[in-house]
Amino acid sequence: MIKLLHIIAIGALVSSAVYAYSIKYETTLATEHLQKLKGKTQRERDAIQVLKAEWQFLNRPDRVQMLAERHLDLQPFVVTQVVKPSDIPNRGPKVDAIGRKLEDLGLGLPTETPRDRKASATTPGAMP
Repeated sequence: MIKLLHIIAIGALVSSAVYAYSIKYETTLATEHLQKLKGKTQRERDAIQVLKAEWQFLNRPDRVQMLAERHLDLQPFVVTQVVKPSDIPNRGPKVDAIGRKLEDLGLGLPTETPRDRKASATTPGAMP
């Protein structure tokens, strides 16, 4: 009986040592993985800083102006280019081309576009 208790105690001691070693091994792996991630994060931050610096260099107003003058054939702004809204012609009514052709042939009644129907249905002051 005592031998059995000694074997159980030794087995428990060995299993607890194996369990402690496995926890230590997993912790070591997790620490290494964390260090790799920290290094990768720092490299990505450095790359982002480099890209920001390049963007600030490329986005300078004097450089953009120089490129616009060199590559775009822009003309100076003239006051006559400004148009008042009253000078813009109104849009004509939407035409139903097939319906108009049928009307010209005398095969149909005058048609309305959906916009015309909507406008006639909501005409202010109209009696129901």
